[in-house]
Amino acid sequence: MSDIHFNKEEGSKLKLFTPGPVYVPERVLKAISLPSDTHRSGPYSEMHAKAVEGLQKLLYTENKCLIFTSSATGIMEACVRNLLKSDEKGLFLSIGAFGDRWYQVGETNGKNVVKETVEWGKPIIPELAQEALSKDKYSVVFLQSNETSTGVYNPMEDLIPVIKDHDPNLIVCVDATSSMAGIKLEIDKLGIDVCLASVQKCLALPPGLAVCSISDAAIEKAGQVKNRGYYFDFLTLVKKNKVNQTPNTPPIPQIRGLVTQLDYILNEEGLEKRFQRHTQLGKRTRMWARDMNIEMFPEKGYESNTVSTMKNTLNIDYAEMVNRMLLKGYRIVNGYGSLVNKTFRIGHMGEISLKDLENMLKILTDVIAKLRLNA
Repeated sequence: MSDIHFNKEEGSKLKLFTPGPVYVPERVLKAISLPSDTHRSGPYSEMHAKAVEGLQKLLYTENKCLIFTSSATGIMEACVRNLLKSDEKGLFLSIGAFGDRWYQVGETNGKNVVKETVEWGKPIIPELAQEALSKDKYSVVFLQSNETSTGVYNPMEDLIPVIKDHDPNLIVCVDATSSMAGIKLEIDKLGIDVCLASVQKCLALPPGLAVCSISDAAIEKAGQVKNRGYYFDFLTLVKKNKVNQTPNTPPIPQIRGLVTQLDYILNEEGLEKRFQRHTQLGKRTRMWARDMNIEMFPEKGYESNTVSTMKNTLNIDYAEMVNRMLLKGYRIVNGYGSLVNKTFRIGHMGEISLKDLENMLKILTDVIAKLRLNA
């Protein structure tokens, strides 16, 4: 293990190339350190309204946007509890560990749920979705846009229309945790009912917040569901959102940071440039992998532009590789769950520049070369 410990005085000095949490820029750290008013004050409501407006622009939607004091898993559970009646079935289209987690959330909440899955590394293609939907009558479909464990990006622009065409009344929930603010997803154009994410990935904020857009159809459906719970009740959240508040005390400093970051993304970097930068980061990482004779884990054409998952085609000790990178001041991560040592992952999301990535890849190349030499 590397000799890296909690730094009380200075915080972490590591350069993070992880799938989250990621590096938080100085402008955000400065914003969250400022004094705040209470969550029932006028100034807070103004700030809340700015956050909602920014999220709507980010997601290309006129739907309401809600702020949760939780990780994204909290909203995943909210979708299950708020949108599935006891006599209805939910379909979970899983392509990895976090798709499986969402299905487990459904199971542990006692819902009638079905999981359709593919071999890890593959996407859900429209034909598979159509086949799954034809097997039974479903009310809600749950899926990831970007699967953080496998580095696969589902073909959302082709997939969502197929789901909606099968039954226009279907509620579609999308977990965009590791792609929101990194990969373009037009909510209203596609007809996504709930699109959720936590903020510690592409949005480059400290953990503690999760956000989602929610359609009128989803809000109406929630009104028909009993036993929605208390903390994650969509209707209570929507009611408070109308007056630019949350039902319970939120992490006000993180919301200030969210407003700061959304202002930067929308008005300084610009959405299209931000998406283009993430595209270049993904492409450059795949070029490096090709040059190193390291095979990408995702099926070709479905690789994520925010997190790259690579196979252990060089047959080296990925745990040792990760450890040596820590000693160089960089954190990359091993494979997730059952993929430990079979894959490793490089997160290239948030505020990472192409130059940052190039510098890290040079060091990683040297680390791998020495591991192979001593093997």
